[in-house]
Amino acid sequence: MRSLKADPATVRSQNRRLILDLLRTEGPLSRIQLAEATGLSTASITIVTAELIGDGWISEQGTTQASSGGGRRPILLNINYDSHFAIGIKIRQERIDAGLTDLSTRVLAHTTLPVTSTAPGDILRDLHTVCTRLLDERGLTFDRLLGIGLALSGIVDFTTGTAVQTPQLGWFDVPIAEMASAHLGVPVWADNDVNAYAVAEHLFGHAKKHQNVLVVTAGRGVGAAFILDGQVFRGRGGGSGEFGHNVIVDGGRLCTCGQHGCLEAYTAEPALISQYAEHRPDLGGMTADLIAEHARDGNEDARALLHDAGTLLGRHVSYLVNTVDPELILFGGEASRLGEAYLAPLQATIRDLAFAGRARNLPFIVDPWTDNTFTPWVRGAASLAVQRAFDLGIV
Repeated sequence: MRSLKADPATVRSQNRRLILDLLRTEGPLSRIQLAEATGLSTASITIVTAELIGDGWISEQGTTQASSGGGRRPILLNINYDSHFAIGIKIRQERIDAGLTDLSTRVLAHTTLPVTSTAPGDILRDLHTVCTRLLDERGLTFDRLLGIGLALSGIVDFTTGTAVQTPQLGWFDVPIAEMASAHLGVPVWADNDVNAYAVAEHLFGHAKKHQNVLVVTAGRGVGAAFILDGQVFRGRGGGSGEFGHNVIVDGGRLCTCGQHGCLEAYTAEPALISQYAEHRPDLGGMTADLIAEHARDGNEDARALLHDAGTLLGRHVSYLVNTVDPELILFGGEASRLGEAYLAPLQATIRDLAFAGRARNLPFIVDPWTDNTFTPWVRGAASLAVQRAFDLGIV
């Protein structure tokens, strides 16, 4: 039987990805350290790193502190994060948030544009407007972009870039990535916003050195993303993680999806605002921040509402812990600023209900959500383009 030989181009691409991934998680590293960590020969490391330097992916950045055998200190290599750019865009019903980032998804420029129409054609024109603003601000052109990432709520098929079901925008089976790429002339990827956030966190955030992570976000909606064996699991057509639309009360409160009794209808910020307004009809301009402030000041109605919502969400997150057995839970979204009245019962319930004490020593990280709520979503969207570049080992 004739043996199969590895395609040299495939081996080259794999070696590039291997080195880039190692520098992303552990860098800066010397060529000797790269050889030891990857198992590649020093000759192979020299060839591949020379290619990566020539392509602008990596650069030499100083030397190690300790000398090697009394000779010259090895030169350190690291990813050249400011050599290329991406744009991340979060599309909402009422506005578009967009940011220009470098390879580390650090936001270099940001802009917001009110949405006057969610018709796909109108959104495409809005996308061109925000991208042009960002590039002009930094003196760049579209050909400097790795690509553009779009983050949307709802079910998004990442493979095809199709907004399968995005109720906030009224979109069903809209091939938004293909349409935007044709309109803007650059590669475009689209994904569910929580999945995109998870990609960014796995590339450069709290989940960078973890392979199995449960990401939960709560804010305007409630959703989850699953990083399993180092990859974001999206399901058959992008519908995984929509546990916020599990019906928990038959005939219960109306949810934004049109169903009654969804978990989101009791634990998302709009639901909390609606429920608190029932207790305090005298208050105008109700916001989630006001509820949190009242809870911190000892208001029993506010504290009870946040406690019950946190407990309920924690119960359903514990089901996810039982299902995927993560090594880390990352909690993000606007609701993370609701404070201990919400977060303490959330964490306690997960610990109490997860099977066989699986969550007792499970790290639970709350990603602080500042007034710049655009940043995590924009970084997540941009990471779709950055991740693709890392996967291919090309820029």
